Amino acid sequence: MSVLDKIMGVDEASELWGLSPGYIKNLCAAGKIECKKIGKTWIISKEQDNPKAQ
Repeated sequence: MSVLDKIMGVDEASELWGLSPGYIKNLCAAGKIECKKIGKTWIISKEQDNPKAQ
């Protein structure tokens, strides 16, 4: 398993979690989910629970 299999972008997270991309970006900016910003792109860990369930 590659390390790239453990990450996703905002659009994939939006589809997976059923949340809007804008809301996911807000969660990233607020530090409420495990992620990292590279340039203008948020990279999000797939190995975390859906933030909607929290």
